[in-house]
Amino acid sequence: MVINTVVLGDFQTNCYCVRPDEKTRKCLIIDPGLDPAVLVQYLQNEQLDPAVIALTHGHVDHIAGVETLRQHWPKAKTAIHTADGDMLSDPAKNLSLVAGYMVMARPAEILWDSEQELKLAGMSFTLLHTPGHTPGGICLYSAKEGLAFVGDTLFAGGIGRTDFDRGDYNQLIDSIQNKLLTLPEATKIYPGHGPTSTIGREKHSNPFLAVGGSL
Repeated sequence: MVINTVVLGDFQTNCYCVRPDEKTRKCLIIDPGLDPAVLVQYLQNEQLDPAVIALTHGHVDHIAGVETLRQHWPKAKTAIHTADGDMLSDPAKNLSLVAGYMVMARPAEILWDSEQELKLAGMSFTLLHTPGHTPGGICLYSAKEGLAFVGDTLFAGGIGRTDFDRGDYNQLIDSIQNKLLTLPEATKIYPGHGPTSTIGREKHSNPFLAVGGSL
């Protein structure tokens, strides 16, 4: 699996371009954020062809580039958890209104409503529903590759914010404990912001997830 990261916008969102191998042009795009022109230029330079746009959740810094990608690659299908589906078209719910933007996107072609095995752009993932940061937060886990794209659920040394509308701290901690920390410790995590880490590193050193300590 080939993973290229394009950091987008003022919020420094990690947008991931993922494909099975170097020869394959079709790719999976995860979380196209603000300043999507940078992403479009990268994809065109690399001659990549987005097949699926997967959204880990519905906040503006992860969805702002959806419509731009659709304009350039109209065959690409957008996917989001059904619990966050309404955030695409609602600037208040996706926080673009309070952030000083007005981001609205058409409904997603794919609405996930349960945990399941997925085939995205020729690659296999397990969809993990990890609510807390938002009701429809998801992570994409590849057991074969030993990695997970975790959105804003878990960071290197941190966890997702829950002080936004519809955030739930207890739900987030439950998601992390029961969906992510149960993965093999060697699993590499690719978060929505900041550097990569591993499940083991976060389990043992993340100050919000101290083993034997309070959460």
